[in-house]
Amino acid sequence: MSILYNTNSSLIPKFQRHNLIRPHRAEFKLQNEFQSRHPKDSDDYLKDLCRANWTTSLHGRINKFDRLELSINAFCALIVRNFLGWYGVKIPTQDDQFPTLVFDLIQDTIAYLKKCEIDLEDLVCDQLALILSQHVQAMRKLSSSESSTFLHYCNLTLYQNQYPQLITKRLKKPLDNQSELQSTFLEALFNDLLLGKVLDSVLEPYYILDVLRKLPVDQEKSTVPSSWSLENVLKSIVSLGGILVQMAPRSNTRSDQQPFLNRYIFTFLFQDVLRTSDKKPFLFALFKSLRFGTSRFKPMDKFLHSVFQNTLITKITTASIWQKLFVSLRHMLFPQDTDMGPSTEVPTGEALEAVKVEACNTLWKFIQRKHIHLLFGTTQDDVHLWIEILSKNKQCNKLLCFRIIDCLLANLDSH
Repeated sequence: MSILYNTNSSLIPKFQRHNLIRPHRAEFKLQNEFQSRHPKDSDDYLKDLCRANWTTSLHGRINKFDRLELSINAFCALIVRNFLGWYGVKIPTQDDQFPTLVFDLIQDTIAYLKKCEIDLEDLVCDQLALILSQHVQAMRKLSSSESSTFLHYCNLTLYQNQYPQLITKRLKKPLDNQSELQSTFLEALFNDLLLGKVLDSVLEPYYILDVLRKLPVDQEKSTVPSSWSLENVLKSIVSLGGILVQMAPRSNTRSDQQPFLNRYIFTFLFQDVLRTSDKKPFLFALFKSLRFGTSRFKPMDKFLHSVFQNTLITKITTASIWQKLFVSLRHMLFPQDTDMGPSTEVPTGEALEAVKVEACNTLWKFIQRKHIHLLFGTTQDDVHLWIEILSKNKQCNKLLCFRIIDCLLANLDSH
């Protein structure tokens, strides 16, 4: 796939002057609102949304998309719609070739990701866990700092000002065809829009705090014990069935994998987040003993690998999870399914501090309800520190996101 235009052509100024005295094609004209007679986020609604933002020649392909492809393409269509609204005038042509090539690029990317095989256990439990661990350790040191937060964070994480350019370079590499317009287009798309404006909007600390303050913490009204009710018996049977399914070894579990409990994610959870070695030394010692025992007892270690693999595939990497993710992103960035804009007014100053307090109190009540504080020794001060780490500096969170994206792309490059 290539975008075959020349940005150095001397015909561009002439084309742009001529363009001022005649109407633009409808493909680049942004509508103020989108309307569909179908229920929002239904398959037919998403098809209408995609068709409204792509040329007529692509409608036949859009009609064949499944639900996941519709959710992804609806989000991408709005990204391209807002982006081509201003970038399209730089292109010295009014045919459908350029938007069609962008559409093909999106479909090629989706097809590649679907067939890509990654060692998810290594990615999640070692690589991403290490990145999160470094972030938490740095933010703990900055928790009491009031000045030069981002600069200090960069020094602690050895950041050398390579993002987002390094990520864009990775993304452009497989598409390189010496086309200057394609290179400029992709740089503007990734650096300015996706890794700039879009990421800034998504990483507003308010959104994370808003989710936390909506955690279910209301106590059940009934105080009569119902441990032997039919509902609880059925739940127990279903849970047992799920455990038996997870116990079945997966065929792709490798014999050369390191012991599961030696994965870095447990260091991240027990030492960086929960600080179990300080608060619950007996529990920490018990875990270390369990780690040693399972590394020697291969059937148990194989069982743990299988539980993780089955849980990850059945609950995290399913099509429905990704479909909901792209629907949520679209709602957040494009509340009216037209122009990019915040769906809610993001509070600042004292209003944001009030949200922090509410999120902290709600999370603490949730921990108490689940008795997590009794098991791991978690205190309300710990919860307050976690909230501060999440919301102290958006630029630090953005750099964390860059590192995660870079890690994911490195894994995709190796396969």
